[in-house]
Parts: sequence; structure tokens; C-alpha cells
Amino acid sequence: MEQRLNKDQCTGCGNCLTACPLDLLRLSAQHNRRGVCFVENVDPQRCIACRRCELMCTAGAIDFLENNQPVSNTLIDKQAIPPHAGCYLGSLTKALADAIEQLGVREQVVIFKKKAADVNLNCELHDYADEQFYQDGLAYKRAHPEKLVILICSSSKAPSTALNQQRFNALRDESVTIINTLNWFERDEAGQLIGGGSRMLEQLRDLGYASYLARGSVRSPEAIGRLTQSLRKALMLQRQNRPFAVVEIVFPCFYRLAGRPQRWMSAQEIEPLRQWFASKIEPEYPEEILKEGKE
Repeated sequence: MEQRLNKDQCTGCGNCLTACPLDLLRLSAQHNRRGVCFVENVDPQRCIACRRCELMCTAGAIDFLENNQPVSNTLIDKQAIPPHAGCYLGSLTKALADAIEQLGVREQVVIFKKKAADVNLNCELHDYADEQFYQDGLAYKRAHPEKLVILICSSSKAPSTALNQQRFNALRDESVTIINTLNWFERDEAGQLIGGGSRMLEQLRDLGYASYLARGSVRSPEAIGRLTQSLRKALMLQRQNRPFAVVEIVFPCFYRLAGRPQRWMSAQEIEPLRQWFASKIEPEYPEEILKEGKE
């Protein structure tokens, strides 16, 4: 198996660098068409094709070939992966694609979401410019109970977080899979958290309506693997017509934490934000199963 690096697709975020067990990856001294340093393999012959770097690449810039053919999941629409540096929606896309493929339910899955939630797969997908996606997704499931309906909700700002909390608390017997991306975190110049976060999962656990509640992360290959299993479990429960399941993914938006600079961010700029998130946010939102669904 051969590693293939697409230097112009690379966003230079550095997410992949620590994933390689042999420390073979570096950022180049040159810039690509995005104007950022791109990932290089300093010794391709030593690569063991563990594919950890591919899993951590949020931009679809790393894949592997076998007999000159790509071996990555064909459900992933690499052209539609978010282009922002280090956007973890690209990793969520991979975890969801793998969960669907492992279950062999590609033809059954239907996704409803807003266009801003950049989780794009080569399956039946309904994009919306407004919040109507949620009600339409529920209505679609009632009309097509044989389908596996996924609703991707983004708690990216305070109003959307409040709206999602209201939505989820009102659910009872709907058999759908909800993915909630909790990525609205902002800090001041002193590094203090000034916005973001939610305790929706804890509230849902106390209400007792859901069949399965899980909080996941996409910040390491191991975390992405656990997230894949959580998504797989949620879809399995829906296939059994169990009540709704929520899988929440907590991750940073580097652009928001950096004050939304109107340019590409380098790995050197992202690293302190990554460390801030690891020290300030991750301890408050650990990976866990808040309610274990019985199959």
C-alpha cells in the first residue's frame, strides 16, 4: 500500500503530524496554492501504511493506494470536505462514512442538515439554507420508517445551541439518529472562555427518552475510532426502531478561537489554540457514553 499526499489540498493545519508512529511527516518550507506549508513524508519507504495520518487529515489531502487504486471509503466526498484549516467536520465525515460502510446500510441512509454543517457524503443528502431541515427530517422518517434518517445539528452559536436543546428535550418516540456538533467556543484575549458549551446530553439522560447518548471527539485516531463505533451503535438502534439516539461531537473551531482572521492560518498559529482547547474544554466535556442502548 502506498501513501499519496496532495500538497494543494493540504490546509497546513498540522493535525496529521503527531499521528505517524514513525514520525515521518513534516510541513514543507514551501507554500502550496493555498499559501500554506504542506505536509511531506521525509522517508516514504519506511511508511507502514497504518493510515493514521489519513484518519487525522481533515482536508482529504492524504490517502492510500493499492495496485494504483484508492482504498479510502468511497462514501466520502473529498471535494466537499470543509476547506478551513484543521476543520474537524472533515474527521466527522470520515467517522460517519466508516460507520455506514461497516453496517452495510449505504442505500438506507438519508441525511438532513443545513449547508453550513459540512458533512457531505455520497448518499441521499438533503441540504437546507434554514432550520426547516429538522422538521422535514422527522417527517421523512415517519413517512419512510425503513430508512435510517440522520439529522446533523450544529450547536455553533448560542441561539442554535438553545434551539437544539429545545428540540431534543421535546423528542420522545421518534426513531432517528441525531449528530450534534458542539463547536461554539470563544475566548477573550486573556484566554478565558467567554462563550460556548452545553449540557444537553446530561439533560436528555435525566429525561430518559433517548435510547442512546454518547459524547465523542475527533482529536486523535483513537477518538475517531471510538466515535465511529458510537455512530454505528446509534444507527443499529434506529434499524431496530428504537427511540432516538444522540451522538455529540465536541471540537474546536480554530478560526473562531483566533478571532476569525480573513486568511489561512498556519500550524504555528493553530497549535496554541489546540493546546488551549485541550486544557480548558476537553476536561469539561470528556468522551463518554451517557446512556447505553440495549440491542
